[in-house]
Amino acid sequence: MTKEPKLPPKDDLADEFREDLENLIEGELAVEDLTANKVAFLRAWLKDDLHRASDYLQGLGGELRTLEERGGDWLLNAADPTETAWPNLMRCIREGKPWALAGEYVGAGEELQCLGCGYRALPPENTQITPCHRCGYGCFRQIEGGLEY
Repeated sequence: MTKEPKLPPKDDLADEFREDLENLIEGELAVEDLTANKVAFLRAWLKDDLHRASDYLQGLGGELRTLEERGGDWLLNAADPTETAWPNLMRCIREGKPWALAGEYVGAGEELQCLGCGYRALPPENTQITPCHRCGYGCFRQIEGGLEY
């Protein structure tokens, strides 16, 4: 035959149950506080990580643009100057910068920069513009004020 377990008196059972319940509640609150602290720490860490990643990507984008411009310059330098100067001439026209063609006359103190190779010259006043001495292209950007040393 099986014996029935001896139970403590009713008052003792209620006290033990109350103590167990209080311990359980204290444990739950401790876990909740720990979780809240971890969530706050994780949120701060992710925010900092996101900020650093954003800075890194902006810097990387700048480096990529620089490399793209260098690569473009290398390709343009190897190409026919008449083909590469056309975008430079169009940029001068769009931006409203003064430009001149071979055969025109130079004004006083006017510096010319070849749109084909970038060569700069300060021809004498009232002389006819000749094609670039370096690349032979005949389109120039006019720089007022001349060369500054």
